[in-house]
Amino acid sequence: MIQPRTLKGFRDYLPAAMIPREQLMQTAREVFRSFGFAPIDTPTLEHLEILTGKGSDETDRQLYSFEDNGGRPVGMRFDLTVPLARFAAQHIGTLGTPFKRYHIAPVWRGEKPQEGRYREFVQCDFDTIGTTSELADIEAVCVIDALLRAIGIDAFTISINNRAILTGLLESLGLADKTTPVLRSLDKLGKIGREKNGQ
Repeated sequence: MIQPRTLKGFRDYLPAAMIPREQLMQTAREVFRSFGFAPIDTPTLEHLEILTGKGSDETDRQLYSFEDNGGRPVGMRFDLTVPLARFAAQHIGTLGTPFKRYHIAPVWRGEKPQEGRYREFVQCDFDTIGTTSELADIEAVCVIDALLRAIGIDAFTISINNRAILTGLLESLGLADKTTPVLRSLDKLGKIGREKNGQ
């Protein structure tokens, strides 16, 4: 007899969790649209070379990849940013710039499941592409503020950084070749702490 069970790192959502989850996503959609962001969707599967591009070994290990029935190497999207880059390269001529989009969709990562981290989860992104105007950055902060307030969070701090400053600092210290691992460690530092980060 087959035992009913989910794969490690995956989960079911019962109605008690799914109803507020859907309400949260609907609130996010309404906030994004109020700022003029348009919804897009991209395929769950992409050509593997698009997902791996200039990725790292860590990214490659996290990918769910296989050959499809036609023998083509494909992978399941592990975030929404890489598919956005492909989407923009393919469609920006039709859409024009600046293009403001939001995307709420499941992604998959073959990493080791940990408390609060799953192999399948929903990611929520919004971006303005095709402009270097600081107004887009200011608007992003306004969107985050509006979204947090719309879901009932009134006490929060929005932290802002600039990757170019960190990259320049590393270059000035002669560590330009360490930029990716250093930035990755800094990104994880606030999420998992110094001891667990190990770098």
